[in-house]
Amino acid sequence: MFVKNMRKFSLLVTALALFMVGCSANAPQTIQKPEKLSSGRPNILLIVADDMGYTDLGIYGGEIRTPNIDALGRSGVLMTDFYASMTCSPTRAMLLTGMDNHLVGLGNMSETVADNQIGLSGYEGYLNNRAMTIAELLQESDYHTYMAGKWHLGSRHEQSPKARGFDRSFSLLYGAGSHFDDAIGSDIHRFKGLYREDGELIKTLPEDFYSSRFYTDKIISNIDENVDDGKPFFAYLAYTAPHWPLQVPDDYLDKYRGEYDAGYDVIREQRFKSMIAKGLIHKDAEMPPRPAFLPPWNKLPDTEKRSHARNMEIYAAMVDYMDMSIGRLMDYLKAKGLYENTIVLFISDNGADPFDLQRSPKAIADLANSFDQSIAMRGRKGSFNFYGPEWAHVSQAPFKLFKGTSAEGGLRVPAILSWPQQTKIGRVANARISATDVLPTFLAAAGVSRDPNYYSAKDKLVPRGKSMLPLLTPGVNKIHGEQDYLGVELWGRRALYQGDWKIVYQSKPFGPGYWQLFNLKLDPSEQKDLSKDEPDVFSQLLTSWDKYVSENNVVLPEGPLKVRPPSQPVTH
Repeated sequence: MFVKNMRKFSLLVTALALFMVGCSANAPQTIQKPEKLSSGRPNILLIVADDMGYTDLGIYGGEIRTPNIDALGRSGVLMTDFYASMTCSPTRAMLLTGMDNHLVGLGNMSETVADNQIGLSGYEGYLNNRAMTIAELLQESDYHTYMAGKWHLGSRHEQSPKARGFDRSFSLLYGAGSHFDDAIGSDIHRFKGLYREDGELIKTLPEDFYSSRFYTDKIISNIDENVDDGKPFFAYLAYTAPHWPLQVPDDYLDKYRGEYDAGYDVIREQRFKSMIAKGLIHKDAEMPPRPAFLPPWNKLPDTEKRSHARNMEIYAAMVDYMDMSIGRLMDYLKAKGLYENTIVLFISDNGADPFDLQRSPKAIADLANSFDQSIAMRGRKGSFNFYGPEWAHVSQAPFKLFKGTSAEGGLRVPAILSWPQQTKIGRVANARISATDVLPTFLAAAGVSRDPNYYSAKDKLVPRGKSMLPLLTPGVNKIHGEQDYLGVELWGRRALYQGDWKIVYQSKPFGPGYWQLFNLKLDPSEQKDLSKDEPDVFSQLLTSWDKYVSENNVVLPEGPLKVRPPSQPVTH
């Protein structure tokens, strides 16, 4: 049953009707005064995993034990077609603003902005001020706003979570770093990680710091500070797990010992079959072949097998520990009577990461090589390891490739929407959803509707996307129309979706370096290029691509991909 309380149902329908905005046009809307909606307004919790793969969760067919996230999926909406960007900061910009990343400062990652993009609007390398964040909008509507974890949207004080609408925040400013208190950074240009608490730089981390535990504790503490004042909260819990370096507390080091000795080929096939058994993919679906540059498991020397298996053991333990941490947060919400009226959206920010010592940019590999790479050291403080394309290919089953590519494995991510007060019966939804749909969803749930004139008066962009809330209703399986399109670009790698179709431009070595056309309904693993068989469809999508480029400020990069030093030192 969708809603028992008719007064709340009426409120929800009103909010939905007011916020069903299209991707290219927005109907006039009236401003809804938040004080009229204060009774029963939901808490909102956005949980983002970092580089976690599509089938790493048990509910998606994986073998990693994730009972707490799975429980959210069993009572909420398990989404099969949720699309992020190819890497982290562009996705996070889209999540928080409801806008395409090329418009709001992350047209390219700050670390990899190309020479021809430097100085351009939309390519600042931080979240610019052209759009309002969900935190700013909800803060204005009398929500408490909290953030803990990875920010990666600007390092300076005026670019921090504190400056973008969060009452309380504890943030890792860079894109990666040690999960322990040694605060090792992401590459040789960012050797030490930078953190801010409530906008201010902090010099040291607690000795017992472990990222997933600490960020969870911060969010619980933030909520608890104001738990009795009657105001709802928006909390953004941005884990850095399971992003490299692969590290986990000592009591989890051996939790998956021996479970990956069968190798990446066997585990991937097991996950693929599990997805079929769960009805998440068609029984006649084909598993895409292992990339040609990856050797079969049975051809590896025993020493390499042990090395690869150990990497995946640590990775799985990181996902497991994150799930346990989410369980602690859910237990807290239940104990405080907040769980039923809390909307939870859990996603990963992009596909699984394929980096290793040979295939990562030199600035990252050089940092990793300065650490002990022995098997005995892996997972511990003072280590710096990856799990590589072999396991990233497993984590993105049943799709092709992984993070950093415009294939499905780079863009399609796990996503779960839960709102216990509205529904306790889980369902699978294969509606296409974009990261830009998150802000409209949260505003609709909170009953916050804004006239476009409101944004114009503030010289801000009007949010795009559509609310996902209709998916909570059984039988609803679409929020975008057939003519709506979704475009994505990073590092010159491109994709556009329209209806059942997708065009892809994937540069070498992961693609041919020209546009291809796929029917994702029939061929989700992107095996058969139909560009010559369906010329009219191909032409239509290319026209839509040109429109996307024009509307969203896309400037294709020139020159080789490289990791740059920070443009400015951060001193305060």
